[in-house]
Amino acid sequence: MKIAIVCNNLSLITGGPRLIFGLASGLEDLGNTVTIYAPDFNPAYYEEISRGLAVKVVQPKSVPIPGPRTPGFLGWVGGKIREERYAIALARAIAEEIGKEADVVNVHDFSYRTAYFAKKLNPDVLTVWHENAPIFAYIKRGKFLQDLAGFFYYRVFRALADRKYFHAMDKLVVLDRFNEESAKRQGFKDITMVRAGIDFQKFYAPVKDIKEKAARKHVELLAVGALNAYRRYDNVIEAVKQLREWGYDARARILANNIWHEDQCRDALIALVKRYKLGPYVELNFEGVSEADIVRMFRESDVFVQTVYSPPPSHHGWGLVNFEAMAAGVPVVLVGSATATEVLKDGENALFFEPMNALQVAEKVKFLIDNPDAYQRIAEAGQLYVKEHQSWKRYAEETFRVFAP
Repeated sequence: MKIAIVCNNLSLITGGPRLIFGLASGLEDLGNTVTIYAPDFNPAYYEEISRGLAVKVVQPKSVPIPGPRTPGFLGWVGGKIREERYAIALARAIAEEIGKEADVVNVHDFSYRTAYFAKKLNPDVLTVWHENAPIFAYIKRGKFLQDLAGFFYYRVFRALADRKYFHAMDKLVVLDRFNEESAKRQGFKDITMVRAGIDFQKFYAPVKDIKEKAARKHVELLAVGALNAYRRYDNVIEAVKQLREWGYDARARILANNIWHEDQCRDALIALVKRYKLGPYVELNFEGVSEADIVRMFRESDVFVQTVYSPPPSHHGWGLVNFEAMAAGVPVVLVGSATATEVLKDGENALFFEPMNALQVAEKVKFLIDNPDAYQRIAEAGQLYVKEHQSWKRYAEETFRVFAP
């Protein structure tokens, strides 16, 4: 089977490209011919997992790539108009590049418009949308006019304008129940839930014996994810402060690649570390690191903390990184609103805390350090869950059954 996979953010160091490459590799292992289409691609970011995969970079000829938005409300509006024009032109260009050769056009996240143009060129092609994040979820910015316009843009304009694109979808694949319910509200019928995988062997490390560190009350925290205010990295910093006040030698490494130019958020985190005098104990990285460095940092850390939270009706995602940490033998302290909690169990293979509650984060970490046996049990259970349920092979097999039931 010839499969075209379409993704609009292949050069960003995020979970999205990892999912694309993992799926493509798994589908090829099943005997399919897979080509990935994207507007950009930096092989240096994912050299190890993209090696050998066919990637075609496509750009529209008539519409330029949108530049950074100018400050202010009018700059936001103008930027949205330029981005909308570009997205449509890009979708048309990729569909033309795919032509009539593919048996399946598999669009991911915001590349969904490509399915519509692919159907126009080839009515017999099967179109499948991996909707890994609700596209109409607007994250408030705390600016009245922009938030009002953003709500209208996503919840009214896009809901109406995108109907023709949605009608071009034959099937939908989602990661979690949150997205499943969102898709049902949009009118989709043929929906399949497929949980994403990870490369277990790459991230695997034996669960460490924490007893010696626990005796010294020493703990290294790790938090990972592209920078924005809703990552709630301030909660991680505040948890370190609280733990140190309790007499623990707590430290944190925060990998927050600033891919969306969230400079105000970056500066606020730097200022918070300075205000709490935590400079020697909190490492902030806004530049990103290699795959090899991420694997190494998992193994060097003692507890992985996921604090991301955006209030309803917005949404925060599944988080491949949670399961990568588990594969590395690191216990996960996870915000209870994350959709990963659909498959994990509090106190059994992870520890949950209430959103935006730094004190609870500190308490969960303290529990793990004070109870080395519980640390070992939870870390081993998390690692076993990932080994048994989260593989790219399984993800590709379940996705392929959607393509060829």
